[in-house]
Amino acid sequence: LVMEERDAHGQPTGKPFLYLVRETKGADWKANSRLEELRKIQCGERHFKDALGVDYRVVTKATELP
Repeated sequence: LVMEERDAHGQPTGKPFLYLVRETKGADWKANSRLEELRKIQCGERHFKDALGVDYRVVTKATELP
């Protein structure tokens, strides 16, 4: 999602910024995922890292998120 930055008063600053939604996976997600799901994860990683130049991680706990 690309959102518009807001100042302390809720007014738009005119600067867009990027929000990324992160999905957590269980500790054994690789062993329990179907091939189709693994391919989606690989494609997502390549798209975000290579095409957009943004961070992409698959984590096992929400506490691993920034």
